[in-house]
Amino acid sequence: MSFLPPFYSEDLSEPSDAFEPSKQSKPLRVKTFTLRLWQTLQPTHLYQQTVQRWTRKSVVQVSLRSHFDARLTSDWQRLEQERHPLSLFLCEIDDFEQLRRQYGDPACNTAIAQVIKVIHANVDRSKDMLARYHGDTFAVLLPHTSIDEAACIAKKIRLRVKALKETESWSPPLPEQSITLSLGIATIVPTSKLTPLNLIAAAEQSLRQAQRAGGNRIILQEGGR
Repeated sequence: MSFLPPFYSEDLSEPSDAFEPSKQSKPLRVKTFTLRLWQTLQPTHLYQQTVQRWTRKSVVQVSLRSHFDARLTSDWQRLEQERHPLSLFLCEIDDFEQLRRQYGDPACNTAIAQVIKVIHANVDRSKDMLARYHGDTFAVLLPHTSIDEAACIAKKIRLRVKALKETESWSPPLPEQSITLSLGIATIVPTSKLTPLNLIAAAEQSLRQAQRAGGNRIILQEGGR
């Protein structure tokens, strides 16, 4: 799967110079040294400011894969102690590569932007996370969420994405056919015998099953191996 940035106002790839000082002329070296010393003394504050500014300026909030991995580990450990379920679903636009070849990058970028807005509108709890998983695959992490609750959220997203042609003005326009999603859901109550990789593997398996079955559907899987 390929991912075609930019699909909205901010690209999701990490800027290479996010934490690197820019080159300064000689008269500014003392000032630069002072700034870097201050940054060293307050790394946590600066890091949080930079991450917040970069990841939350876009029209919708989409976290990075690195943030998703860290959050998954944190939620797993917490919910293992609480013995509450953790749900994850992965989703992709059906036949995305075919759409790109036939209609071009701008139309596909528009489709991704609109799909993300739909997902974000239906994942509105502060403890939930919408993240870029890889390429054109997106992940939704849902702590304290049963498989039935996760399925309900996924169903709303699937139906509202399919209805986008009827409710949205597309710029540039999309093809006449509906845009649809495949979604794979996995739910696990974390235990010491399992790891977050079990949850990811189960969600990936569910997503591939949904795609092999023709797309525009949701496959569920509870528990882990």
